[in-house]
Amino acid sequence: MSEVNENKKSQAVHEGDRKFTDLQSRVQTLENLCYSAKEVLNLEEAANFLGIAKSTLYKMTHENRIPYYKPAGKLIYFEKSVLLDWIRSNRIMSEAELQEEARKKLLELNAR
Repeated sequence: MSEVNENKKSQAVHEGDRKFTDLQSRVQTLENLCYSAKEVLNLEEAANFLGIAKSTLYKMTHENRIPYYKPAGKLIYFEKSVLLDWIRSNRIMSEAELQEEARKKLLELNAR
């Protein structure tokens, strides 16, 4: 009898864990939807959006390496479209693109 009760308790705990994990997943999905709808992000949201630590992002603002807004002189905000432009402006060419660029330069030099 005791073994049956322990088995039921174990199943209930497992079911509770599964439901908790499901709720966490749903909350994460809702948070992602909220982030995607926002145009202006605070420091934490921008760090999550970029996939970097808050301390890294703060350091980047301190060094003026990334565009940001500081309207009240204390809190830092980022415009999502500006962050995307900033990301795209730091593009590194692929090996194939580099080879194509080198080929074009060589053709240019040989044509002179």
